[in-house]
Amino acid sequence: MRRALLWLLLALAPAAWAHKGSDAYLDVRSEAGAPLQMSLAVAIKDLDLVVPLDADADGRVTWGEIKSAAPAVRDVLGASTALDGAAVCPLAWTFAGLERRSDGVYLRWTASPDCPGAQALRYALLREQDATHRLIVTGHIDGQDLLTTWSPQQPGGLVLRASTAPSAAAAPHSGPATLWTYLQLGMHHLLEGYDHLAFLLALVLPLRLALGRAQPALRPAVGPAHHPSTWWALLRTVTAFTVGHSITLVLATLGFTQASPAWVEPVIALSIGVTALLNLYPAARVRPDVLALLFGLVHGFGFAGLLTEAAAPSGLLPWALAGFNLGVECGQLLAVAGWVLLSQLVVRRSWYGSVVVRGGSWALVLLSAWWFWERVR
Repeated sequence: MRRALLWLLLALAPAAWAHKGSDAYLDVRSEAGAPLQMSLAVAIKDLDLVVPLDADADGRVTWGEIKSAAPAVRDVLGASTALDGAAVCPLAWTFAGLERRSDGVYLRWTASPDCPGAQALRYALLREQDATHRLIVTGHIDGQDLLTTWSPQQPGGLVLRASTAPSAAAAPHSGPATLWTYLQLGMHHLLEGYDHLAFLLALVLPLRLALGRAQPALRPAVGPAHHPSTWWALLRTVTAFTVGHSITLVLATLGFTQASPAWVEPVIALSIGVTALLNLYPAARVRPDVLALLFGLVHGFGFAGLLTEAAAPSGLLPWALAGFNLGVECGQLLAVAGWVLLSQLVVRRSWYGSVVVRGGSWALVLLSAWWFWERVR
């Protein structure tokens, strides 16, 4: 059973840059009813799902391949985007170069549509290929800051100007609207962040948390008493992780500190393996809550990447930061609650320690090593 658990986790291992989902970035600007100026950045890895950018399938996308595929990409973007105004206005995108972000290289496109009364954006890129894809929208329109997100799965269109448009959502110009939107984004970001979830699992794996009737006396799942099987241990450890990543998330987003993904990403992967190894070979002087706090500081830089790359307007940044942080915490609570409920199936079994804790910890060590190698090579 232990071997089966190891192979299952490795077989399901996602990409090495696991916590960064599929995001595109749109900047929209207009003053006093002037035509919109739009700049759209889409990742090469995402566009490759709809247009074969890697024409020779050698695992590398060259400048020549990008230039050759540019007309096809332009057609896909034109078919996937439009403005709703006095009439539906298609968007003519112009290739404007490359830009590097934390998760790879993006193609940047610009458009200056002459669309009278343009109010809402229709965006359907990757609707059929990737249900997790999100468009991060920022800008300044008619004297108001704009900061929101959009999913191709949503019906209607994203309102860009404050006036309402038929079949479109409410205008995303207010602080509370930004808070709610980024709360959902933070939850989505945590729940699709496999490396963050793996670290949480490594933290709570040794805790034997039984619901319902009083738990009979059980041997510790692994290691000495510094992994107590109590709800207090769970609360203390998860709270420490929350405090750690909240500190660096706020500081990095507000520009007080910064960290390069070149070392943050490998250390996030390493944190999973170190924590899992301590489940297997406990160190008496290493407290799980202190470990969670220290590694949480590093994970916070990973969370901050999405907010900093969105280039949020200063007026809406506090709302976005608060909403995103709350969303991360909601996602974290859901993940931990899900594990507690799932573990009830086996927590009272005599083999819980040897199969679930030790087998799961070894699987996390191997997964961590794989992610670490992928991120440093």
